[in-house]
Amino acid sequence: MRISKMILNILVAIMIGIFTGVVAYTFNAIITGFVSLANLVLINNSIFYLIFPIIASIIAYFLYVLYLKDNDSGLGIVQVLVELERIQTFLMKPISVIVHVLGALTTLILGLSAGRFGPVVHLGSAIGSNIGYYFNSDEDRIRMYIGCSAAAAIAAVFNMPLFGAVFVLEVLYKKQFFDFFSPILISSLTANILSNLLGNNGIPRLDLVYVYEFSLSSLGVYLIFGLLIGLISIAYIESIERFTTLFNKYKKSGLRYFIGGITIGIIALIFPLNFEIHSNTTFNALIGNYGVKTLLLIASIKLISTGITLGSGFIGGNFYPGITVGASFGIAYGKILSNLTNNSISVPAFGALGIGGMIGGYFNAPISGIILALEYANSFSLVMPAIFVTAISVTTVYYLYGKDIFTKTYIKILSQLHG
Repeated sequence: MRISKMILNILVAIMIGIFTGVVAYTFNAIITGFVSLANLVLINNSIFYLIFPIIASIIAYFLYVLYLKDNDSGLGIVQVLVELERIQTFLMKPISVIVHVLGALTTLILGLSAGRFGPVVHLGSAIGSNIGYYFNSDEDRIRMYIGCSAAAAIAAVFNMPLFGAVFVLEVLYKKQFFDFFSPILISSLTANILSNLLGNNGIPRLDLVYVYEFSLSSLGVYLIFGLLIGLISIAYIESIERFTTLFNKYKKSGLRYFIGGITIGIIALIFPLNFEIHSNTTFNALIGNYGVKTLLLIASIKLISTGITLGSGFIGGNFYPGITVGASFGIAYGKILSNLTNNSISVPAFGALGIGGMIGGYFNAPISGIILALEYANSFSLVMPAIFVTAISVTTVYYLYGKDIFTKTYIKILSQLHG
């Protein structure tokens, strides 16, 4: 009986990995293709830095009025958390998810400051959720399907199968249901293999050789860096929450979208590197193509513009903008440190550490942050500083702020469901 159950779980995990991998890969390919077209338009006429967000505002408004006004559950990780908490709510019905995905595509293709991670996780989770409800599965099996699909979607798009599996367990399952780890990892690996066979266009990563010795004498450098990344994580959460509160004062959704869109457009005209369809900004930051002032500008403007985008109601994720902030600040910190000490330190290492510390900090997910830093650097030689920086960042957010980026929205949705 136990052997047959094990075989069934493995087969189901593989099938979910294949199906979710294809869907997530297609979603990513659509974004990548249209972003390439949008970039061609921008090369010939910079006024489209302003026009694209205005077009996105119009589309977002009509989607809201026609489809989402009475279904404002949103799209992203928070909604998956609620579905897992109250497994019978079935928040991820196909029509609702499709409309929200169209909204996310609009946001991402037309350059507003948001990421594809949240939509990808939601899209993947929706596949597992619908499979579970279609076959009238019990609650634990539905949870397993959702986890397998979410991890598979992350692996297919971001080419990080281990991070996908760990993120699902640590963030979505809140460190529960570790007995699902094997099928979740199998789905993640299956989707990743399939995506690579199809030609993965995931996040460009470093091939980092870590040469800066991690010793007692260098602890102060990493301690200060971890504290700073933790404070930046708090500022990132606050930016999204404060702009959400500000835009909610406007009762007309069309006005919220228009103000948000035109503000992002004006920022893009002044500082094009902030425009989200500049997909290589983060990678160029990581390989040292920008100076310290430019890096700090990228981090600061991205932090604010993500708050404006998501606060004004556009559908998208906060993950990749967070990576941009962490990477840019990390490289800036590494360059400043290198100039001050005249040491041949590995500046790109601080970019990877900034990514891990940032994601771990505002998600309250230390293990995920560590794994992300290592997979981003494509090197496990970074493991000790990754553990230290991420731990300090998460601790800073926990004790100084007391909540992660999901807390407020999660409580709000649960109270609405109870009400």
